Amino acid sequence: MDRNNFLCWKSQFEDVLELHDLEDVIKTETHPQKKLPDGSLNPAYSKDKLVLSWIKATASSSIKTLLIPCSTAYEAWTLLEKRLSPLSKTYIRTLRDQIRTLKKDPEKSVADYLIHAKSLFDSVTAAGTLISDGELIDYILDGLGHEYKEFTTSLHLRPSLTFDEFYDLLKEEQLLKRMGSILFVRLLKREIFFLRRLEPPTILQIC
Repeated sequence: MDRNNFLCWKSQFEDVLELHDLEDVIKTETHPQKKLPDGSLNPAYSKDKLVLSWIKATASSSIKTLLIPCSTAYEAWTLLEKRLSPLSKTYIRTLRDQIRTLKKDPEKSVADYLIHAKSLFDSVTAAGTLISDGELIDYILDGLGHEYKEFTTSLHLRPSLTFDEFYDLLKEEQLLKRMGSILFVRLLKREIFFLRRLEPPTILQIC
């Protein structure tokens, strides 16, 4: 867990606590004694230390430093929510803005463009926010530019696609465009060659 994926970590951690019936440990401000009056280990103390150890074990090095003053799971949980939730939300907004404004660099390949888009998508998902494949595909299509206008139009007529299916189609489209460009250049060269052969020979005038 770090500053970027806190919300995702929080959701997963709460599921684990619920599974083990330990969710009250982070919701109730208590400082349970280690021993009971009869000298036996206090179960509440054991649960608190167990959850605190889970929090620290799943935290990155920088976050562990932040948790040093915390002696209970409640203190650690409250501190994390106070310090990291705003940062995570800002980070997610930034990622979503980057996805919404995707733009293919003319100097880079379609594969590079798709990899960049997918990395942003994975980062948003890891931070705890879901974006559907369809939504991601729409943003990618918007950023392809006029060169892929026909491809974009034809894709809107198709039923919903997964990202992997879309990736294969777009790669195929790029390949067809590349082959078309190569074929055009070859035809142009051949046309120039024949035109030159048809040109009348130059007559040298001898004075």
